[in-house]
Amino acid sequence: MYINAHILQQLQKLLGPENLLTDELSLALHSYDCSLSRTRPDAVALLPNTACVPGVIRLLNQYKIPFTPRAAGTNHAGGCAALKGGVILDFTRLNRLLEINTQEKYAIAEPGLTTAALQEEAARWGLLYAPDPASARVCTLGGNLAQNASGARCMKYGGTADYILEAEWVSPQGQSVWLSRQSAGPDWLGFLCGSEGTLGVFTKICVRLTDEPKHIKTFLVTFPSLQESIQTVTDLAARGIIPRCVEAMDNATTRTVEAYARAGYPADAEALLILELDGQPKQIHMQAAQLEEICRQNHCQTFKAARTEAERQQLWAGRRAAYAATTLMAPNVIVGDGTVPRSKLPQALQAVSQIIRKYQLQAGLLFHAGDGNFHPHLVFDARNRAQAALTARAEQEILRACAQCGGTISGEHGVGVEKRAAMAFMYDAPTLRFMAALKHALDPANLSNPEKIIPVNFAEKAKEQTAPDPAEQALQSQIKARFAAGETSVITGAGSRCKTNSPRALRTRGLNKVVEIDKQNYTATVQAGVHTQDLQARLEAEGVYAAFPADKGTLGGCLAVNAAPAFARQVTGIRAILPDGEIITYGGKVMKNAAGYNLCRLFTGSRGQLGLITQITFKIFAQPQKVQTQNTPQPLWPAPLRAVKAAADPKNLFGVLQEEK
Repeated sequence: MYINAHILQQLQKLLGPENLLTDELSLALHSYDCSLSRTRPDAVALLPNTACVPGVIRLLNQYKIPFTPRAAGTNHAGGCAALKGGVILDFTRLNRLLEINTQEKYAIAEPGLTTAALQEEAARWGLLYAPDPASARVCTLGGNLAQNASGARCMKYGGTADYILEAEWVSPQGQSVWLSRQSAGPDWLGFLCGSEGTLGVFTKICVRLTDEPKHIKTFLVTFPSLQESIQTVTDLAARGIIPRCVEAMDNATTRTVEAYARAGYPADAEALLILELDGQPKQIHMQAAQLEEICRQNHCQTFKAARTEAERQQLWAGRRAAYAATTLMAPNVIVGDGTVPRSKLPQALQAVSQIIRKYQLQAGLLFHAGDGNFHPHLVFDARNRAQAALTARAEQEILRACAQCGGTISGEHGVGVEKRAAMAFMYDAPTLRFMAALKHALDPANLSNPEKIIPVNFAEKAKEQTAPDPAEQALQSQIKARFAAGETSVITGAGSRCKTNSPRALRTRGLNKVVEIDKQNYTATVQAGVHTQDLQARLEAEGVYAAFPADKGTLGGCLAVNAAPAFARQVTGIRAILPDGEIITYGGKVMKNAAGYNLCRLFTGSRGQLGLITQITFKIFAQPQKVQTQNTPQPLWPAPLRAVKAAADPKNLFGVLQEEK
C-alpha cells in the first residue's frame, strides 16, 4: 500500500522525525525475518518510548493502515512479514528492565529486553526466569510472549504463558489496558500470549521469577541410533521422571555443531541427549541413577556428567549454536517446529525421516525432546527453485505428520504466514471459524499483523470434526434449540459453585466419563461433569496425581471459575459447545502448542459466559501436587475485550455481560 505525505507527517510528530524511516535501505532491512518470507513495508517506526505506542496505533487505525510489530526478527514462520505493507512497529529500543522485586519474585520490563538480559540480571539475585529459548541472547520478551516461545526448560517449568503475571496491552484500536492474572474473568494474558501480534501489542510485561536451583547436574549421553535416544525420552516420560531439560540431536547436527562451536560432542555418535536435573543433591542422585538405568536399557554408549560449571556451559553453548552452525551447511534453512505427544516421538521421527529421504533432502534433527517439540533443520539453496519447492513441500508434509500423531504444527515458533495453511491439518471448521471470529472481534479492520494464523478458505480444507458422544450431543441439541429461539441459558455444572433455580440451567452431570488416563504421556482426558473428588480417587488408584481440589464440584466447573490456578496451567486441551451450538476443540496431549489462539486459557475463568466446557485434557504427575484454591467473583470485561464475548455469544444468551466499573 502507499502512505501519503500528510499521514507520514503526523507519524513524525508522534515519533520524532528521526524515528520514522522510509528510505529503501531501512525498508529492505525490515522486510524479512528468519523465515523465507520477503515483503516490503511502507515505513518503519522506531518506537522511542512506550507512551507513544497507543497514539501511533490510533493514528494508523484512523487511516486504516496495517501495522506489524517486530523486535529482534528471529521469527521462523514469517510472523514479522508485512504482508499488506503499512508500518513496521520496531520495539527494539523499548528494552529497559524497569524493576526486579526479590521479595515477591517478579520483574517488570519493556518488550524489547532480551530474554538473556533478564535471565542474567535475575541470576545476580539468586532468581530464575525459567523460559529459555535457544536464541535467548537475541530474542526478546515481547517476541517470546507473542509466540509463547519457551525453549528447553518447558518440560519441568512450563511455558512463557505461565510466567506472565501482568502486562500493559494496547488493542488494535490503540486503547491501553493493564491486564492482571488477579482479575476475575477469562485468562486474558494466557489467551493473548501466542497471538503473534494479531490481537494488539504489549508495552510492559511483568513476569514471575522463581528461586534459582542451587544444584544442577548435566549429562551427555550418546546412542547408536536416534531412534534409541528418542525411545529413552518416551521411557522417561512413562516413568514420570521430569528432568529440567532433555535435548536430542542426530549425527548430522552433532558433527556440524562440533565443527562450529567445539562443544565437546563426540562426532562419531549417531545421536546424543543432553539431560539436566536440578533440585536437592539427594533427589538429583536418585534421579541420575534412574536416568542412567533407562539410558542403558536403550543401549546408550556413553553416559557422562559435566564435571564443572564450565563444562556444563560448554555443552549448552553447542546446543544454542545449532541454528547458526546449520546455516553453514547451505545458504537457506527451514526450521521445523512440530510437537507431538511424547509417546509418539518414535512414530513422528520415523515419519519425518521418511519424508526427508523421499525428497532427498539434507537435514539436521534437533529436539526439545522432553516436551515432544522437535526442530528439523531442512537446508537447501533457495536459488535452486526446484529444490526450494521440494523443501517447502517436505515441510508441509512434516507438519501434517505431526498433526496425524495427535500433535501441533507449532510448539513455540508460531504460525505466521508460512504455516497458515497447515492450521487446517489440526483444526476443524467450527474451531477455525471461532478463531477467525475472535480476530475479527478484536481487530475488525484487520490491521494488527494482518493475514496471519487463520488459513484462507479453511472451510474446504479443515480436518473433519470428531463426532460428539451421546451426552455431549444431547446438550448440543438443547443449546442449538435455545439459540434459535433466543432463549437464555445458565451453565451450572453440578450446581456446587454456581447455584441457581433457573429453569434455563444447563447441567453437565451427563458428561461423567473418564475418557483416558495416559501414563505414557502423563495426561488425562476427562469429561467436564466428573466430580473432582471422584476423579482424584480414580487417579490415585492409578498411582498418579493432579492439581485440582477434591470437592463436590465438577472438573469443568473448577476450570470455568478458575478455582485452582495451578490446575488451569496444566490444561493442554479443551472441548466446548458455543452458545450457537457449534462444538470447538483445541489442543490435546502436547506439552507445547503455539498454533492459533489459546482457547484453554480463554475459557479459564469465563464462568460459562463463552460456552459450555465438555471435556478437558490435562497433565498428571507421579507425585502429589500442592493445590491452592481461590474464590472468584463474576467476570468483569474490560471494554476492548467485550468484543470477545459478543463474538462467542452474539445474542448474549449465556449469562449477563457485566461491564467493568
